[in-house]
Amino acid sequence: MSTSNINSSKINYDFIDSLRFISMFGIVMEHSSFFFGAKFNTLNEKIVQIFSLQVFKFGTIIFFLLAGFLIGDKFTKYSTKEYLQRRIKNTLKPWLFWVIILLITNYLDIIVKNLKYGDNPFLTISIPNVLLSIENIVFNTSFWFIPNFLICIAILLLFRKYLYSIKLGAALLLLSLFYSVNLYIDVIPTSHTTALFGFIFYLWLGVQINKYYDQFKFIAGKTSMSLIFILLIISFSLASLESYYLLKLLPADPFNTLRITNIIYSLLSFVFLYKLGAKIQIKRFNPSILTFGIYLVHQILIFRLMPLIFRPLHINFENRSAYYFLAIQLLTFAVVYTGSILIVYLINKSKRARWIVGR
Repeated sequence: MSTSNINSSKINYDFIDSLRFISMFGIVMEHSSFFFGAKFNTLNEKIVQIFSLQVFKFGTIIFFLLAGFLIGDKFTKYSTKEYLQRRIKNTLKPWLFWVIILLITNYLDIIVKNLKYGDNPFLTISIPNVLLSIENIVFNTSFWFIPNFLICIAILLLFRKYLYSIKLGAALLLLSLFYSVNLYIDVIPTSHTTALFGFIFYLWLGVQINKYYDQFKFIAGKTSMSLIFILLIISFSLASLESYYLLKLLPADPFNTLRITNIIYSLLSFVFLYKLGAKIQIKRFNPSILTFGIYLVHQILIFRLMPLIFRPLHINFENRSAYYFLAIQLLTFAVVYTGSILIVYLINKSKRARWIVGR
């Protein structure tokens, strides 16, 4: 996600910025939600819950597609070693910095609470507890994306010789679809954040779109916007219905990104937003500079800043309606997205600090 724009006489990369901006908007909106795990009795409230979480559910898959698209150029310009070195410098180092920041702020919060109630402030700080906290941050927060993303890249590099092979793509697609089926058979943990091999296909697909960009552009251009929009609404409806069904079957993870209906919805969203991208003026927001930083910062603001705002306002979710949840989600998004942009913008003004937001 931190990959910068590449100048090319063949491809206009402006659409990448447009899609990244919209996808990041959706990802932060989703992470600002408190609907996960909530249970509502009325159909209207369930519809509000499902709509809120499904409408922007295309973000993760689109980010893998975009990353794969850009990788298609990088793989031709750098050796495997050079590419991995660039990735570690531009992606892994800033990710590690913010993981440590979240870990520190989590423990500062625990220490303050312990002091307030007269407990030993360092009671919970032990090596096993710290390791457990790191595991939770890496696998159960938005920070899961980067190690998963790097593993996906490493696998593509391992099979670099067969990068444009349809057989490789078919095998990777079957891996992704396994996670879709697994939601119903529960062979392995269902969470998409632990689906290490579930997203490689979309990275591979992005590489193919880059290679055959002229054909993709031609087909997308010839396909009417009305048809794509109708298919998008149908796929959104099917994804919503699948979530409604999974609310009963799999209440812990009914909005999993790798639902087959959401995969279709995400791919159609990619085409729809690609066609729409030319009509959206995104450049003034500098998404190529801000996007990765927003991704790194926003989860910390949700975990650490929002409770400080909720507490004096006496905001809680016990016995609240879905409409209340939605209102708090919108409030959280407004604060977190604005705060993330401001923090990343200020960091980018310092040449020495830019590296921590992936610049």
